[in-house]
Amino acid sequence: MLDAIRTHSLREPASRLPCPLTIMVTARHKHTTVVIAGEVDLAVTARVQDRLHDELRLRPEALIIDLTHVTFCSSSGLSALLEAVHDAHARGLPCAVIAGQRAILRPIQVLHLDRVLPIHANRADAEAWLSLVARLR
Repeated sequence: MLDAIRTHSLREPASRLPCPLTIMVTARHKHTTVVIAGEVDLAVTARVQDRLHDELRLRPEALIIDLTHVTFCSSSGLSALLEAVHDAHARGLPCAVIAGQRAILRPIQVLHLDRVLPIHANRADAEAWLSLVARLR
């Protein structure tokens, strides 16, 4: 049985942006996943931030932010990520971030953001962590 409630994608034409960006949202029974692919720089940070805030306003049971396919993330992108995770926690929503590539992990580690961001290497780890959080509630 397919448990996807809604799936939509925001694809900006490459001609309008200095770098391609794709945001895809999939809502499932237990969580919503926001998959971000491409380069997250100042030119697209507002779009990423708006999409994350839109999903948080819908109050999913949990939120997964998947950065597996992000090839670059500026400081403004990291700030948007921190804000989204903070907002999720303020709303009482568990939130997990999937990031395994150097382009994301290195700046997070250098800035010690791994102390405040719930970083997971893959989807299975993020879902297992969210399941544990749900059982503890």
